[in-house]
Amino acid sequence: MRNKHIAGFVIALVVVAVFAWYESLPRPNGGPISPTAHWTEYVLTKNGNHTQAQASYSDGGVSTEQVLWLKFDNRTAVYNYFGCTPSMPGCTLDGCAFTVLNDTPSEYRVKVYCAPGA
Repeated sequence: MRNKHIAGFVIALVVVAVFAWYESLPRPNGGPISPTAHWTEYVLTKNGNHTQAQASYSDGGVSTEQVLWLKFDNRTAVYNYFGCTPSMPGCTLDGCAFTVLNDTPSEYRVKVYCAPGA
């Protein structure tokens, strides 16, 4: 009878140890299992004597910042802000496609599209 109690106790300890190990395993963060494409659209506009940069993200987020050192009237500086200029077709940023959507005296709008896994 005593051996049955010891065996039951050992089995219970093993079950508790296995359960504790299982609970300690990392859990997925709830995001997509496979990578998905994503994009960011940037809009540069004049704001006083500096430039305002607004970023809209494919996940719905938006951010705005003032780029105090960038004079919007200096188009060469505006074009070079991203490292890709309108005269560089096929230019990529960190492996993502760069496209100029609008280039007017009041707005410079670009889109950076990243394929899945980029």
